[in-house]
Amino acid sequence: DDTRTVVQVATGMAGALASFTPHSADTSIDRATAMIVPEHAASFKEEYNKSSAELAQHNVTAQAATLSAGVEALGPSAAVVAVVLRVTQTAPGQQPSRVAPALRVTLTKRGSDWLVAEVLPIR
Repeated sequence: DDTRTVVQVATGMAGALASFTPHSADTSIDRATAMIVPEHAASFKEEYNKSSAELAQHNVTAQAATLSAGVEALGPSAAVVAVVLRVTQTAPGQQPSRVAPALRVTLTKRGSDWLVAEVLPIR
């Protein structure tokens, strides 16, 4: 069922994108990169490494969980899924902070696989 699959891929990608552990940063990025169309993987990884460098420097950990997700559009070879996350960030000596970012995940079907083509914040 494509509906279930696109939601699973979109939420998996969004969760991996928003999660970060300083000592195992590659785990999240590798998991996320596996869900991206190959032509965007390198630039995505570069952006992730830039944004996570400051978190690592301050020993910040971020853990994301999906609050909700819904299919906005679904065609035979393209889909758009809105994902709302709960992200908890913790840093040594500070109270945890929580945010609930909303993301629009655009997917494309390659063969039988749904892959992420773009992730943008919903404003």
